[in-house]
Amino acid sequence: MREFPSSPDPTQAAALGRVQRRVARGLGLLATLDAGARPEVADEPVIFAANHRSMADLFLAAATFSEWGWPIRPLVAGSYFDRPGIGGLLRSLRCIPVHGSEALDIATEVMAEGWSVAIMPEGRVVPESEWAATGVGPARPGIGRLALATGRPVVAVGVTGTERFWPRGRNLPSITPWRRFPLAVRHEVLGIMEGDQPSVALDEIMAGITRCLNVPEDPSGLSD
Repeated sequence: MREFPSSPDPTQAAALGRVQRRVARGLGLLATLDAGARPEVADEPVIFAANHRSMADLFLAAATFSEWGWPIRPLVAGSYFDRPGIGGLLRSLRCIPVHGSEALDIATEVMAEGWSVAIMPEGRVVPESEWAATGVGPARPGIGRLALATGRPVVAVGVTGTERFWPRGRNLPSITPWRRFPLAVRHEVLGIMEGDQPSVALDEIMAGITRCLNVPEDPSGLSD
C-alpha cells in the first residue's frame, strides 16, 4: 500500500481555504447551514462520499469544509468546467474534473499529495422520484474502487435542503426576500473499507449515506 502524507502543501491549502470562505459567505446570504462538528478521523487524507440532489451541493460542500477548516478537493462532472461562471469557480475550488474512469487516477494522485477528496457516487443530480424512498439514487462503483485501492478512510455525508434551495432543472437557486433556506449536513465515519469487492464497498458507503439522511430531528425539516 502506498504512503500518503497527512496534509497537503500549507500554502496551497491556505489558498483553497480562502476561496471556500468566500463561497461560504455568499451562501450565507441565502441559506443557513447546520454542518455539525468536524468528523473525527485519525488518519488523513480522507474520502468523503455524499448524496447529490442539487447544483447547490457544490456550494454547500465549500461552506461545510470551510466551517470544518478542511481544504478538500471535490470531483465534479467535467462538462461543468466549460460553463461560464461556474467553470471558473470550480477551478478556483481546485475541483477535479471527471471525464471517465481516469478521474479516479487523478484523485489517487491528489490524495498522494495529502489532499482529502469529496465524491458524489450517484454521479449526477438525482430527481426526487429516484431518491424519495431511501434518500439516495443509483450509484456508480468508482468510489468503491478508489476506497479499496487507496486504503483511505471514508466518511459518509448526507445533505438535505439543497433540493428546495436550488431545485433540479432550474438555472438559479430560489431566492425569497427575508428568508434563508435551511440546509443540513450529517456525517458518519465509516473508516477503511475491507475486502476486495468494489461493489460491496459501494453498498457499505451508500448505506452510510442513507443513515445520515435519516437521522432524527433534521433541521431542514425533510425527515418529518
